[in-house]
Amino acid sequence: MSLPHAKGLAPSVPTYALYGELGTGPLPDHLHCESIPQRSALYDWEIRPHRHELFLQLLHVRSGGGRGLLDGSNIDLSAPCIVFVPPERPHGFDFEPGVDGSVVTVGAAHARALAGGQPLLPQALAEPRVLRPAQDAAAFGALEQALAALLDEFHGHAPWRAAALDARLSLLLLTLGRMAAPSAQGGAGSEASRGQRHLQRFTALVNQQFRERGSVAGYAAQLGITPTQLNRLCRASLGLSALGVLNRRTVREAERDLAYSSLSIKEIALSLGFADTAYFTRFFTRESGRAPSEFREEVRRYLAQQPAGLVPETPQQPAAA
Repeated sequence: MSLPHAKGLAPSVPTYALYGELGTGPLPDHLHCESIPQRSALYDWEIRPHRHELFLQLLHVRSGGGRGLLDGSNIDLSAPCIVFVPPERPHGFDFEPGVDGSVVTVGAAHARALAGGQPLLPQALAEPRVLRPAQDAAAFGALEQALAALLDEFHGHAPWRAAALDARLSLLLLTLGRMAAPSAQGGAGSEASRGQRHLQRFTALVNQQFRERGSVAGYAAQLGITPTQLNRLCRASLGLSALGVLNRRTVREAERDLAYSSLSIKEIALSLGFADTAYFTRFFTRESGRAPSEFREEVRRYLAQQPAGLVPETPQQPAAA
């Protein structure tokens, strides 16, 4: 069975704050680093599916391995690999006993502030990724070095530690962005670069405002370009019209809510800016090829076929920070 955006999903995935506490309160720190065994060994090497609202994570598997779920897809955790998890993306891990590596947790707002001077960097870091040496051995080595330098500083007590941590974290994010999207670089004054900046801003606006069901003309006005220009940029880079991008983002969130929550279809429709449940159902059916209730049922049937370790029936266990 093929379930786009829904492989390995749990019917209800909790949102955790730092240190495994339920909720969405403010982070006590911008940065936290720990070894994989430090937390996962406490839970028999299994971290059940969950997601974080306020921060992103990098998981570096140096030796050993395991299996995982990342935003609905099954992933292999064989060393060496680095897993990047943006905010709000569901993930869970089933490690082999004795695995070694590190987990770096960064406040999303702080990461955005550090990346603010690089217009294309947030776009490069918008999607979850599993990175391996085979993709680019030199880039992967540079990423491991940047990560090791951050960990050394985090666990040290040298003067000006906070400033040094921000500097090392900025380098880590830049190195990660280069490996995730090497094509994102380019001349700042080129036409292509201006178009990419518009596209990056549009993507950010969509992520911020998609629940408001705004118009393409409204988004184009915020960008200072015409709807025709916005459509041209979207089709050239994403293969969709601007409206298609808006609809895809709405459908993706609806799929997550249908798969990860126990919200009723009416509640999901209202949360996505649809005043009428019947209209939402027609919209979702047109965009995804199945009714919301059918999609939810397909997910649950798929879950019944999955190994028990990675897809729990209930998320009762604390998650990794």
